[in-house]
Amino acid sequence: MKKIFFNDRLFILDSNSEILKTQEDNIYELHQFSELHNLFNKFLSELETNEFYVICKDEYTAFVAFCDLFDMVSAGGGLVRNADGDILLIYRYGHWDLPKGKQEDGENIVHTAIREVKEECGISNIMMSNFLTETYHCFFMNGKWMMKRNFWYEMFCDSETLIPQEAEDIERAEFVSTDKLSEYFNDMYASIREVFFAANLLK
Repeated sequence: MKKIFFNDRLFILDSNSEILKTQEDNIYELHQFSELHNLFNKFLSELETNEFYVICKDEYTAFVAFCDLFDMVSAGGGLVRNADGDILLIYRYGHWDLPKGKQEDGENIVHTAIREVKEECGISNIMMSNFLTETYHCFFMNGKWMMKRNFWYEMFCDSETLIPQEAEDIERAEFVSTDKLSEYFNDMYASIREVFFAANLLK
């Protein structure tokens, strides 16, 4: 299954044909990749639909064809733990988020993720742990649709001093204990909650 987020709405590409047996109205079977453009327009016109399923035999190739409809941007970010296992969160634009940012030309995506965490939270001693997941979200900017592909990594930091990057409109940066994370999830973007699913911090 491939999930593409549009704020909290989902365009889903799935090879599980059993979904077609349900009675939902928002499930479509893909016969030719050329149909993706029309299905995307249909998704945009049905604003009341939170999840829009496209069932296809070749999920990966369908996803590549869907990506071709957008200008792509790559970004890297981190789910950062401290020595107590608390998770580093930032607060920006009215949402709790994870530190992340756009990949620069010629930059390795792992270096992007580490750099962005350092810059957005004012810390320097980051240790990389492992790759977690990728997320995809789309947004409309300058008259065209863009897709951001975010690469997420688990990291460790032993610093307790955090300095939110005001130039990037980050109002707060703080470590949150895992037993209190549920209090923050309602004010997170759906795509960010996917990272917590990948880290087994959200069921």
